[in-house]
Amino acid sequence: MDDPGREVFVSPVVVVSQAFPARPGSLPDAEQFVREALEPVTLEAEENQALYNAITAALLAAAGPKDGVFDVTVRIFPDGVEVEVLHGAGIRRVQPAAEPFADWLNGVLRGQGLSQQAAAQRIGVSVRTISRWLRGDTEPRLRDLRRVHEIFGP
Repeated sequence: MDDPGREVFVSPVVVVSQAFPARPGSLPDAEQFVREALEPVTLEAEENQALYNAITAALLAAAGPKDGVFDVTVRIFPDGVEVEVLHGAGIRRVQPAAEPFADWLNGVLRGQGLSQQAAAQRIGVSVRTISRWLRGDTEPRLRDLRRVHEIFGP
């Protein structure tokens, strides 16, 4: 920059990004990724809902292809934060999330001292369905996953 009248301002930006497999069990993982990236900042209820909606929309959009993924990018500027959730074929394929949904749900039920029957009643599904989720045989449908999220959080 040889123009003496021109000022250059350099602003530090931290960017963290992670791709997730497009499956219901990735929803809590993606939300946790954002929360950890933003620490110690906490999101307002409205911001939490917007984040949940964006991740859910990207997950649904990417869920069609067998190897569908969605990407969550957090950009931290000195005066603000930007969270972007994308889906599509151009996103790189990643390894599955570190903690499967079954492990997460087992931990939540143990932590809250809930039986499979109590969890089934709270969520509104059968005990058999809870048992399948806990064994990792199946994962919840998106409507059930939303209910799990409302009841047990991320």
